[in-house]
Amino acid sequence: MATKKHFLLPTVISTFIDKHVEAWLSKRLPKSDEHQLNSANIIIYPTRFGLSYVAFVILVFVLGTNYQNNIILLLSYLLASLFMSVMLHSFYNLSQLRCYSQAKQQGYADDVLYFVINITTKKTHYDINAQFSDGTLNSTVEKIAQCHQGSHLIKIPYKSSTRGKHYLGRVSVFSEYSLGIFKSKAMLDFGHYAIIYPKPKYVNYQQYSLSAPLNEASYEHCQTVATLGTDDFFELKPFVKGESRARTAWKQMAKGQGHYSKHYQANQPTLTWLSLDSMPGNNVETKLAYLSFLITELTANNQSFGLVLGTETGDETLTITPNVGVLHQQDCLTALALYR
Repeated sequence: MATKKHFLLPTVISTFIDKHVEAWLSKRLPKSDEHQLNSANIIIYPTRFGLSYVAFVILVFVLGTNYQNNIILLLSYLLASLFMSVMLHSFYNLSQLRCYSQAKQQGYADDVLYFVINITTKKTHYDINAQFSDGTLNSTVEKIAQCHQGSHLIKIPYKSSTRGKHYLGRVSVFSEYSLGIFKSKAMLDFGHYAIIYPKPKYVNYQQYSLSAPLNEASYEHCQTVATLGTDDFFELKPFVKGESRARTAWKQMAKGQGHYSKHYQANQPTLTWLSLDSMPGNNVETKLAYLSFLITELTANNQSFGLVLGTETGDETLTITPNVGVLHQQDCLTALALYR
């Protein structure tokens, strides 16, 4: 019992600190698509090398005082003044940057998504880095060695193996220029989140792609309905006075078989419906992966389809009416990603 309390206490303290730090940051740096870096949002603190530098300056000062050596004291004063100058230089290197980024990205599970940050500046900056602040995301650091006047793009990668809506938290924009004594950092909240679709899994298209929507008797059968039209030849009928002679079957008339007219049909397939219940397997995630594959295939073939999703409790049913196009595909895949 004592061991559990021993491990639980640091976690509680860490959660408490993170909660209050985030509340403070939310007031100081609210969520926005665009941020201008200035004294209100830049934090400066010494690096490990900077702390070692401070310890060395204090040591030199103590030695100069102890031995009453003016040269050593002068050296400590010079090192201290350099310390202050580098701090100001570090701040001005990061300030005046304007950062813009859109919040939303979407993609399939196990695919790498890139959140683009557009950085604009009116002067040259050095050693500009960016990554997601949340350590659990394992975000890599993206770097611009020299950020010249104009616009620059930083692409921060993100990858997830689980579907759903993932909030990615703040982006840390930082620099250790110059001399690496100080680290200037701004923790910006662009409201980044990712919609992760189920990873497509192949399923037999002909066997499982067609399914009737719930409670609609008009779509009970997945058959092709033939109506009069001009698509395909259907049958010959005796010529009726008043019909267009363009439909006359001249070959039959030339053979002396009589005067007949050609009739055509237009093939109008019934609407395609995709249903979670019609997918094979007992695992919900597997069924969603099959639906993800079918949605992608039907969209690629420019085929109209609708989607029927019921909740696990059976209390509600989500129905997306048949349509075509990329936007319809995104709506359906988003419904799969957010399915509960």
